[in-house]
Amino acid sequence: MHAHGGLDQGPLLLVWSADPAALVLIPLAALLYARGLASLGSPRRFHDGWRPPLFYLGLALAFAALVGPIDHLADELFLAHMTQHVLLVLVAVPLVLLGAPVIPIMRGVPRVVRRNALIPLLKLRPVRAFLRLISHPLVAWPLFIGAFLGWHFPLAFEAAATNETIHVIEHASFAIGAYLFWWNIIDPLPLKANLPYLARVPYIFMTVVPNFALGAFLTYSPSAWYSVYAAGAERYGMTPLADQQLGGVIMWIPGSFIIGTALVIDLAMAVRIEQRDQLAHEAGAEHSPALTRSRQASAHDKPS
Repeated sequence: MHAHGGLDQGPLLLVWSADPAALVLIPLAALLYARGLASLGSPRRFHDGWRPPLFYLGLALAFAALVGPIDHLADELFLAHMTQHVLLVLVAVPLVLLGAPVIPIMRGVPRVVRRNALIPLLKLRPVRAFLRLISHPLVAWPLFIGAFLGWHFPLAFEAAATNETIHVIEHASFAIGAYLFWWNIIDPLPLKANLPYLARVPYIFMTVVPNFALGAFLTYSPSAWYSVYAAGAERYGMTPLADQQLGGVIMWIPGSFIIGTALVIDLAMAVRIEQRDQLAHEAGAEHSPALTRSRQASAHDKPS
């Protein structure tokens, strides 16, 4: 018994899942973002150019991962399940954040709801304290890695694969954990991430290690961990162990590559900002009053 229910049981490309959360929340986010962009007018400080396309691409990939045929195939093959997780956690979520969704989605909420409910709610001290707490790097990272590793223990994994409610909780924990994790790497404009660029380097590096380790364990394990995929793997002409090994490779190689790319980009940004600050400091020192007086005194003391 698998957790997903398909909208059609015909050819694979026509099999879509009836995930209520994804079917409602993803189109709603797209609608609010578009409505908010329209209200911002032009030119837009943060949202001209490449950000809106990345936001919509992220939503499209999340929709494909949670509702499209890959979700049905994830019932049958572990490698498809890992592909789904990589798309959702390491591709879709950072693309959505690169789209700087905070202002457009807030502006997209109807004014009466925004002014009378949403903004007062977000101004409440307990709500603000809770949001600061869960987005703090020392909380966000364990939440993300805990969900990432915890759901791959065979007992939890198979419970999610065979129970729809648990499966929805699994996906929600992945999405929320990923959002909090990437919030500390990608500046959620107009807000700033909790970490300076240089501090993000070890934060990202610490994520490469568990992803790399879990992928390696799955790939080199002498036996299959998840009996729920035994029948599906055989239907597609492979052994359960081969299916698991391919899934481990997907997590190990593409997953580590994506996180490693984020690490390199962040390091480059840290170096660029350090160079810019150094140049600004030198320029400020060049025109400081003390240096000007020193030069004037030196010029006055020179023999004519």
